[in-house]
Amino acid sequence: MISINHHTKPAALFQRGMSLLFSLLALAALSLAAVALVRSVNTSSQVIGNLGFKQDATSAGGRATETAIGWLQANAAILDADHPDAGYYATALDAMDPTGRTTTTTNKLGLINWDIDGCAYATPGTFANCGLLSAPVAPAAGETNNSRYLISRLCEKAEVMSGTNICAKPAGASLTDAVSRGEIRVGTELRPTKLSTSPYYRIIVRTVGARNTVSYTETIIHF
Repeated sequence: MISINHHTKPAALFQRGMSLLFSLLALAALSLAAVALVRSVNTSSQVIGNLGFKQDATSAGGRATETAIGWLQANAAILDADHPDAGYYATALDAMDPTGRTTTTTNKLGLINWDIDGCAYATPGTFANCGLLSAPVAPAAGETNNSRYLISRLCEKAEVMSGTNICAKPAGASLTDAVSRGEIRVGTELRPTKLSTSPYYRIIVRTVGARNTVSYTETIIHF
């Protein structure tokens, strides 16, 4: 009598092999998820950091604007002429691009030479000139931001404001509703605003902060 033995693989060994395969797949998936999480956290940290630097640079730009306003108040007697060394121009500078982003080879505009480097921040051949100067602002104690400003009087010519030298200025006095406080009866009153004959002044500030963060602010004022 011939006896034939059949050797079969135990079910337990097969199950252990499948468990190992699923474990490896789960480990690979967890590793990919961990890598994605780390990259997401790093990206979020960079975005938050850049936003913080941007806000800090903008805040420094506000202080630079106050410096420019102080210069205007201290030099009210000489504002009918250009003073490039002080970053002041008595005309509107309509063909100026403060950031260098809108001037092109077909629409060339004048740029501000912010860094005294020939306007290296703009593409060569895309701007008309790089002759506008700005004034530096001393940073506050412990501050690393670098701010500069340019002031432009919104007038047609660099001369005394007149009928032949039109300037942008407030239209005139206006009546506004005002509320009386500290009284039992609160009524509506008409109070004229102060009439100003001063032209508008445009103050442009560029601030360079940490990680080469650049912030531009623009303020329109009149006295």
